[in-house]
Amino acid sequence: MIDHLIRQERDGGYWLIRAEGRAIELNDAGYRLMACLHETQGLLEGPELRRLAGADMLHNGSGILSQLRTYGLDRPSGWAAVRHVPCDVPSETLPANAVVAPKRIYFEITRSCNLSCRSCFNNSRHALPGELTHQELLDVNRQAYELGVFEIRYTGGECTIVPGFPDVVADARRRGFYVSIGTNGVYTDEQLEWLPHCGIDWFIISLDGDRDTNDAVRGAGTYDRVLNTLKALGNGPSTRIRLNMVVARHNLGSIEAVARVAADNHASSLNLIPLRPYGRSVHQMTWDMFNQEDFYEFIREVNRLRKMFRGVTFSTTIDLLDPEATTSHDLIVQKKTTCAAGVEACVVGPLGHVYGCSYSPASFPDSTDLEGKAVFIAGNLRDDDLRTIWRDSRRWSVFRDLSHYKNAKCHPCGHYQVRCSGSCQIMSWYELKHQRSVAVGEADIKEFLDPYCFRDLLDERGRTADLSALLGGAGMDGFR
Repeated sequence: MIDHLIRQERDGGYWLIRAEGRAIELNDAGYRLMACLHETQGLLEGPELRRLAGADMLHNGSGILSQLRTYGLDRPSGWAAVRHVPCDVPSETLPANAVVAPKRIYFEITRSCNLSCRSCFNNSRHALPGELTHQELLDVNRQAYELGVFEIRYTGGECTIVPGFPDVVADARRRGFYVSIGTNGVYTDEQLEWLPHCGIDWFIISLDGDRDTNDAVRGAGTYDRVLNTLKALGNGPSTRIRLNMVVARHNLGSIEAVARVAADNHASSLNLIPLRPYGRSVHQMTWDMFNQEDFYEFIREVNRLRKMFRGVTFSTTIDLLDPEATTSHDLIVQKKTTCAAGVEACVVGPLGHVYGCSYSPASFPDSTDLEGKAVFIAGNLRDDDLRTIWRDSRRWSVFRDLSHYKNAKCHPCGHYQVRCSGSCQIMSWYELKHQRSVAVGEADIKEFLDPYCFRDLLDERGRTADLSALLGGAGMDGFR
């Protein structure tokens, strides 16, 4: 069993604590110490090792020895469960604008689903012709293992209904991945007998409001079946749980109800995903999308609920009022300069395509947006291996070339890289495509700002009360 993974980066490295699903960033000295300890099986000998042990090792400037003691790595016996993945090529040949390998892979193993939710971002219902075979699924696990990927998140569609899925999870656990699933949580009694015990570390379950609100979007009876699943998981092994909620005008008033479900069922976090114009929602729910005013009120509601449910971590996008002033509440991806897509994480689709984000045109094989596919699809595992695809930054320009693809208003914004990872390139793409369809002339993707960004409202209307409370009365001055 692998409990820890040490991975070298172009500069420094990362230490994955598998049981917690947490990756700690190491500076150069920290990585060298961990690599030396792995080589010597935890024996701290010689002047160089003693010197390294006294240095600041973590990227935030703190020491590392207390952390080693916490996890039993101050003893040689603890290092038997540590895997080390050094760089396999000279560092100067690695991407300068991405990590050496994905930290997390969102593995969409099927489009087959037992639901047909109105807000589904990728039109899941029926399997696509030519989906990856069982052996191909296992081979993705293998390639991810060889690269030193930290986490695999199986999703779909509904991943739990894929034949042989327990074997895929067992293979991932054997390889030492942190295993998570994105799931609708609507299970049969038979599934509930094995799912809580099959080795999944983190269940990420969708719930879109109180009973009536949720069932109007996700189908009659789904609310009660999700609560039944949460109860079953609570009675099983200790398992991390997060609720995902797609939010828009129709369910803004139901966020508190979902937060209460999270708190009552020991879910550690609630991820609030603003409705986007992708997939089925384009035809069924576009009118429910927030405008800037709505989004501002949504963020205010999130911060009200943070005070009510202090045991639940709330996360969302463009969270300009977040009191923690962080670009990411995630324990693995950091989103320092942009979203994790194509920089820290990637998607492997059910046909083998590799791309940055499930919301992009890459998700739709039958789409007529050939230009969008060319921009967003980095490759296919049936043609190239994952290592080749990930390390070729030319394939990932839309996510890695921020000077060209990130909206120009983001770079000087005081919230950027503090509370916000910047405008979404995929939302900008959809705005660009819409503009082309209604007007003559060419435009560039970076000219289009995420329509949910409400920074202009804060500026133009002088709405500084929220930020002043966070900054001790400094208002917006500290963000200019």
